[in-house]
Amino acid sequence: MAVVKVSGTVSKVFGASNQGLNLVEKFKAANGEEYSRSWSVWFAVAHNIVEGAEVTVFGQLSYKIEDFEGKDGKPGRKVKLDINNAQIDKSAPAVVAVEASLPF
Repeated sequence: MAVVKVSGTVSKVFGASNQGLNLVEKFKAANGEEYSRSWSVWFAVAHNIVEGAEVTVFGQLSYKIEDFEGKDGKPGRKVKLDINNAQIDKSAPAVVAVEASLPF
């Protein structure tokens, strides 16, 4: 399997023991247009990453073509991107979001 390294913002944390997260990567195309790509990231053990954190992860790439029905009712296809056996890149600076419920 190919190994990928992706940086982005955590939009969701999931899994029974916080072993998964959704990472949104933003990038600019050659024509200057901005795009985003969503990755499902799976860790072998629980992680301490919170929603809103900026992180860089690397792991094994897997993908799956999925059919869907658009808002207009027309069928479409998308590629679901996963990073398996993910690890946090400790060499990249991480920005951790502070939860609003903290008392200070």
